[in-house]
Formats: sequence, C-alpha cells, structure tokens
Amino acid sequence: MSLRKYGWLFFTTLLLGGLGGIVVGLIFASDKLLEGTMANFFMGTFMQMLYGMTISIVAQMGLFAYMTISYFARGLFKNPGLWKNIQIFLVLFAFFDMVYLRYTMLGEGKGISEFFVEPILLLAIAVVTAYAKAKLTNHSAWVPTLFFMFVFSAIEWIPALKQHNFYATMSMLVPLLFCNVWQVMQLHRVVK
Repeated sequence: MSLRKYGWLFFTTLLLGGLGGIVVGLIFASDKLLEGTMANFFMGTFMQMLYGMTISIVAQMGLFAYMTISYFARGLFKNPGLWKNIQIFLVLFAFFDMVYLRYTMLGEGKGISEFFVEPILLLAIAVVTAYAKAKLTNHSAWVPTLFFMFVFSAIEWIPALKQHNFYATMSMLVPLLFCNVWQVMQLHRVVK
C-alpha cells in the first residue's frame, strides 16, 4: 500500500465518519439542533461532525489492528482452515459476550431478550457486508470480513454499549459502521 493510497483511505474514512455523525445528529438530535438560532444549528452540526470524525479514527485503528492480528495469525497457523475456524468461534464468542456481559452489567430487573437487539443488528450488517465483499472479490473473503465487521465493530462499540442509552448507542454505531463498511469494501483496491 502506497502512502498516497493510505492517505486517500484515511481522508475518505474521516469524511464518512463526519457524515455519519451529522446523520445521527439530524435524525436523533434534531430537536436540540433546531431549538434556538441558526448558529446553534450549525455549531451543533459541526460538533456532531467532529464526533463522527473521532469515531472514524477509532475505526481506522481497529482496521489496522485487525490487519496486524490477521498477518500474525496466518503465519502462526499454517493451516488456513484453522484460522477461519478460530475467526468463526470468535464471532460466536463475541455474540455471546455482547448479550451475557451486558445483561449481567445492566440487566437489573430486565429480561435478557432486549440485550439481543444490538448483537443481532450488528451480525446482520456484518453478514450483508461479508456477502457483498465476497461477491466483489472472492468467496474466501467472507469469513475474514464477517470477523472484522462483527468482532472489531463490537470492540470499538464498547464505550456506548456500557451505557444502555439509545442515543449513545446509535451516535457511535452509525459513524462506526459507515467507516468499517467503507474500509473493508475498499481494502482490496488499496492493497492491489
């Protein structure tokens, strides 16, 4: 990957994160943005954009952490099928953790079923992204894309998931998914 290609991926991801932050602000915090003057609207929108850009940096660190881990794992496990099986196991383990750990931490008097919403939503997005990536490149990209989109997005999403607040959850999830989907769908073009 050349420095020019990395710069392109970095800045486009940064812009998409900012766009995701603005989208969240306009959808979920429009009442706060629209009360008061136009200066309040523009300043609030600008702050949402900066928040989304901050989330994009977290997403970019996650991508490069994944690429580093994947590089070492492929060298460590000589059998490629073993590394794929480990990734599938980690997806299942992360799904269980997203439900169980959040239920034990935040489930005072609540049913466990409401703690399935976020993991199922994230898994659905990860499966769709993995399917699109496999169609775009080759079938061997399905498991690594699913692993990155689910496990790394869940790890990056932890600060919002610990709050059990809908706005906090969505304000972090939307820019994070904008960035992670963009990065994984562009990665094969950048490293060509």
